[in-house]
Amino acid sequence: MANLFRHLLILVGLYVVSSKPTFSEKYGDLIHTRVGELFRRVEAMQVKKDEPFIPPLLWEKHKGMYESDIKFYFHGHLDLYLFREAFKVYDDNMFNTAWITQCLLEAYMYGNSPKPSDEQIFSSVKSIKEYHNKNLNYSNSLMTFWPQQYNETTKTWVSYPVNLHNFFELAGDFNATFLETILKDLGFADLASIMERLMKSRDGYLRAFLIPPDFDDTFVNVGLGSLLTEAAADFPQSHQQWLSQNTNLTSVFDGLKKYAYRPLSKNDAVNTIDCRTYFYLRHFLEKQVDDKQDIALVPTWIQDLNEVQTMGPKGVDMPFNINNVDATVAANGVFGITSSILSGLVDPNLLHDQDLMQIYLNTSNLLAHMINYNFSSRPDLALLYYPSAFEFYWFVARTYAELQRSTKKGPLPYPVMDFVRDSLGEVLKGTMTEAVLNASIPNGDSQVYFDDFVGDGDLDSNNKTIIRGEDRLFTTAMAINALITTWTTFDKDSRHLVWEKDVPKEVRETVEKAANFLVHNMFSFKPWNAFFSGSVKGTTTFPLYPVNRVSIKVRKSADYTNKGLTPEAVRIYGMQGVIPESAYQELLKEKWFINAPLDFHGYNGYPDYWPFWCSEAYTYVTSMLALAKVSNSVDL
Repeated sequence: MANLFRHLLILVGLYVVSSKPTFSEKYGDLIHTRVGELFRRVEAMQVKKDEPFIPPLLWEKHKGMYESDIKFYFHGHLDLYLFREAFKVYDDNMFNTAWITQCLLEAYMYGNSPKPSDEQIFSSVKSIKEYHNKNLNYSNSLMTFWPQQYNETTKTWVSYPVNLHNFFELAGDFNATFLETILKDLGFADLASIMERLMKSRDGYLRAFLIPPDFDDTFVNVGLGSLLTEAAADFPQSHQQWLSQNTNLTSVFDGLKKYAYRPLSKNDAVNTIDCRTYFYLRHFLEKQVDDKQDIALVPTWIQDLNEVQTMGPKGVDMPFNINNVDATVAANGVFGITSSILSGLVDPNLLHDQDLMQIYLNTSNLLAHMINYNFSSRPDLALLYYPSAFEFYWFVARTYAELQRSTKKGPLPYPVMDFVRDSLGEVLKGTMTEAVLNASIPNGDSQVYFDDFVGDGDLDSNNKTIIRGEDRLFTTAMAINALITTWTTFDKDSRHLVWEKDVPKEVRETVEKAANFLVHNMFSFKPWNAFFSGSVKGTTTFPLYPVNRVSIKVRKSADYTNKGLTPEAVRIYGMQGVIPESAYQELLKEKWFINAPLDFHGYNGYPDYWPFWCSEAYTYVTSMLALAKVSNSVDL
């Protein structure tokens, strides 16, 4: 009798365990509802028609784009918090719209998201037609971040963020002194000081807008074309429109070979790099030299030091007259090369070009190194334009996922791709996964969330830190996307994302708890992010690190007003070649205007304010992507 009772207990226990609902069973309907809500919200945020600038309330907007706003990261006491909340300038740029479009496509292709209309995708694809480099007399796919305006004086197309110019023109006409006096009388002396500094920085900001095309936007565009090629049957009109706008993809790879950063080259135009880049990158470079390996890496800007002298005077100029290497830009470059080959967008023999193969391999190795060594403890320099490490992780994971999907179909077209898949997979499943899991913050027993820094640096009247979590939704979505993109593979037959058999239990639990947080809190926090920023974010990111190459030349340059020519000194101030670590340590002992900051303590660890780009649509679409993928993930 006792044995019978014991067997009955075991059976009851097995029934209880087996009948416990899975995450999808428990929250599937709610996830489906949230995905639909987010999909409709993003759809509504697309600009439906061109809108003119009507001062002082309405910004200029262009059909097909998605809104992003330039804000300043003010943080501290109440006045600075209120200024951060209130200040924003609408900005049209190619990057934001192209990324949102890719997320819409991926959520439909690999998740359980509704299918966007071909018209919605088409409108965005057509809107970025104006972002191709117009200074070349041939068709090309070298892209700019901002639209371009023709400078009649220099007969050159220059980047022209129209609303930023409108803002500074309005500010110039405004009696700022009167406002500063009012702010001081109200006890907001900090704000008065900031207003004064912003107005004095007007010319510097306008000069900084005159940037050349870049490899970031260029390869984001290539990545978009690759996705559209894969989904051509679902979005035929958009696919054809993209192809019609990109008739010379060879221009991308020719440009990459010309402008790649080559520290061991004898070519002075490409062997010198921003001193901030060298500071964080030097250990990677030194290892390559020790291994007797040549080096060629994807840089940020599509310009070299010779062209600084010729195009700079015309208003097309790298910031600080020098190129840099941003790890996130590099990740987009590797994904663009990978996806364009595997989707059939470009000639499958592309990597038979030994120079391109070297750039692809070296840059992939750089990504693995950055993950393995925590960005050399300087994410402020390694992720110069993209403050979010979680965003970077996802960008890298997309390349790994693309290679994994292709592996399921058959052998990869090049052995180097097998190497890249394995090396990225190792660091993503190891160091990256550990870093993301360690960053999770419990919210009860069934939820976790992730915070980055936006909104977590304010102070109350007792100087105690206030945690507002203004980028919590975005960071949590990016954490999910990084993990699920790493640990699942899309199965073409079942149309599901299949979890790897060796996925750790903690990864599954963290993804589900983070998704649960988004499902229940999606509209409870600000949908902010810092998806992009200026390169200078306070004292740690000023280009005041050791250099071994300085040259100053006086040139004639066109000022931003188009009114004439003004003399200007061009300073090339960078690190040339690769020097021994012992020699670099000696340089660090010297004073470079200031003592070079050796450590970084987070963006809230400093009182500095700086511009960042925030897109609520980007937060919503990446959250939609995360939830759509979670709901489409299964075990097979």
